[in-house]
Amino acid sequence: MIPAPRTSTARILRRLMSSSKDKWPSDHPHKQRLQYQQDVIRRDKLLPPPPSKMATMVKTKISPDSVPEPTKQQLRIAALHQAIPFVGFGIMDNSILLLSGEAIDMYLGVKLGISTMCAAALGNIISDLAGVALGTVIEDAVNKWSKKIEQITNGRIRLPPMPKLTYEQRNLRSVRFSTQMGCAVGLTIGCIIGMFPLLFFPDANHNSDNNDGCGEGNISSSLHDIQSENERLKAEVALLRGKFNTLAKEKQDAIWDKGY
Repeated sequence: MIPAPRTSTARILRRLMSSSKDKWPSDHPHKQRLQYQQDVIRRDKLLPPPPSKMATMVKTKISPDSVPEPTKQQLRIAALHQAIPFVGFGIMDNSILLLSGEAIDMYLGVKLGISTMCAAALGNIISDLAGVALGTVIEDAVNKWSKKIEQITNGRIRLPPMPKLTYEQRNLRSVRFSTQMGCAVGLTIGCIIGMFPLLFFPDANHNSDNNDGCGEGNISSSLHDIQSENERLKAEVALLRGKFNTLAKEKQDAIWDKGY
């Protein structure tokens, strides 16, 4: 038979439970401060509403027509803020693509037996990985240089601040289209600037040097080949002309019509 637990053991368990309640509070001490900050941010409509309010908004079906449309100036500023970092991303992406693809094609193309397009694809992988790894670095550098340019020019050249759009305004089609167009324009400009490594590739200079070094010999050999080919063609033409003359003479003499 298992003996029943003593009252002292139950008393000790109750004491431990009560002490654990006192020692481990159910609410974090900074929860009220965090809740206050979230309420302030939601009051300025910079964060989405809480889940309870979001559910009521979904039930009421707020139409996009009730959200005020941003001005054209705000849309241009939003597009500019999205375009500037993508200029740096395009420069880095295209330059790393060209440099890595050229290096892979020159040093690994012959050993691995890969084509130029395969080397370009491998270079694209490297440039994309570099873009993902250095994305935040580019954004921080853009913010830092924009502040430095503003200090150097005494505020004459400055990046306008990002417009304070609400959560509903950021989801509008016009705002999303303007930001996407800013990204596309910035990326295009950056990729065009990122083609500068093509100026330093030795392909054109190497070909021109080879043509200069062997120019006279190649020209003389090509002229000799052309002259020999002309002489051969002239000899064949003369031979064929003689055969035609012989056939015409035989036809005139009617040699093939005579019986034997």
